[in-house]
Amino acid sequence: MSAQKRKISIKKLAIVITPIVLVIALFFLLWPSIHFVEGERVFEKGVAYRAEDFVKKSNGTVTPEEDFLFTDEVGKQEFHYKVKRAFFTRNVTFNYEVVDTTPPQITFKEATIMKDPEQPYSLEEMRENVILDEGTFELETDYDPSYSGFYHVNITAEDDYKNVSTASYEVIVRDNEEPFVFRSGDGARYLVGSEFNINDIISYGDNADPKPVLTTEGTVDTSVPGDYPIHATLTDFFGNKMEWDLTVKVVEEIPGGEPVDNSYPFEQFIEEYKEEGRKLGIDISSWQGDIDFNAVKEAGCEFVIIRIGYSWQGELTIDKKFYQNLEGVQKAGIPFGIYVFVYDNTEEDLISSMDAVFKELGDVKPDLPIVFDWENFGDYQEYEISFQQLNHLYDVFEREVSNRGFESMLYGSKFYLNNVWTHTDTRPVWLAQYNDWPNYTKPYKIWQCTDSGVLDGIPEKVDLDILFTD
Repeated sequence: MSAQKRKISIKKLAIVITPIVLVIALFFLLWPSIHFVEGERVFEKGVAYRAEDFVKKSNGTVTPEEDFLFTDEVGKQEFHYKVKRAFFTRNVTFNYEVVDTTPPQITFKEATIMKDPEQPYSLEEMRENVILDEGTFELETDYDPSYSGFYHVNITAEDDYKNVSTASYEVIVRDNEEPFVFRSGDGARYLVGSEFNINDIISYGDNADPKPVLTTEGTVDTSVPGDYPIHATLTDFFGNKMEWDLTVKVVEEIPGGEPVDNSYPFEQFIEEYKEEGRKLGIDISSWQGDIDFNAVKEAGCEFVIIRIGYSWQGELTIDKKFYQNLEGVQKAGIPFGIYVFVYDNTEEDLISSMDAVFKELGDVKPDLPIVFDWENFGDYQEYEISFQQLNHLYDVFEREVSNRGFESMLYGSKFYLNNVWTHTDTRPVWLAQYNDWPNYTKPYKIWQCTDSGVLDGIPEKVDLDILFTD
């Protein structure tokens, strides 16, 4: 083909292509576009989201199909926008997901339920007091109609999307009993010039009220020797009262008593109490000093209960001789148990303390029970817990011990077992009563009969105990 003919063909082709290119260019210039806001497209069910808020930019007029996104149903969703520019219009799909992260809402017909002692209040009635907007719920309670106090019905609700919420309401079992006084304070003596505080000489509590109110009439002037009468009144939440009179003595000096030697040799202990169905042993702490456990075993000791320490505000303070004593009984091959001196006054703190106990024990497996030892009745009011709450603490202790595969036990004297502790006919008990033989009428597994035992291998006096194997 000649050059002239080739030029003519190119011109014809250009004439044909140029309009097409112009049309394509015009199309791209006028085609409506839309860009959405960046980010995760996950939205909460039932929440109103304005459709226009998700348009970042556009070169045309944007019209959403509705003013708000669709969020009534959980799952994958589509929303459409219409974009118009010049004579072009297009539909754009906005994809997103609707989720439900709102936990069920729990309300109660009554926030507080009042019951009389022994009045039935069934689990079904407890459930009927619960109002739930969605989902299902489980119920847990420590309610005990046989014992006055404040109880909680705890609700855990869960919806179809695994959202969980919790709430609780209170059940009060009315109390008809007056508060209990452990120490009346009568005859208490103060040195001249010392500071008087009524709570130093009395102690008290209540079976249901954690904070009974004490009022007094009368004053004590510690700058002047003499006898000072006081009238005390203790009132609980339900209006029950305990009243008594006491006399405080302000003196120039407080004479000391004569020392009494009440030592009780272990050989005598064996002679008087050893027989079929009984094992004779001791309980120890740092007070006994450095112990020769081989000598203890040779003396006839058949078991040892070791103090691991004391718990307070969720922390465990280890007894100074615990590790030494634990190693000693294990090497000597003496069966042993553990006791915890408890000061905790809340469930959360006690659980934390028990976690520490088992952390310290590690792989050690006591042969005998792990014992709950609460002895802080001398200033009981300072802990602000009722007897009902204290009993619940033992239940928590028992649960924590049982969950780890061990047996628990409750330590107490006859006085407190009769006046503070409940369900002692079913709880395993370590009884402390310093008589020739106990007159405590309920069951007990161990009897602590004296704190004046004398035993080869132990430099200080020690508690003597009998374990009943029958």
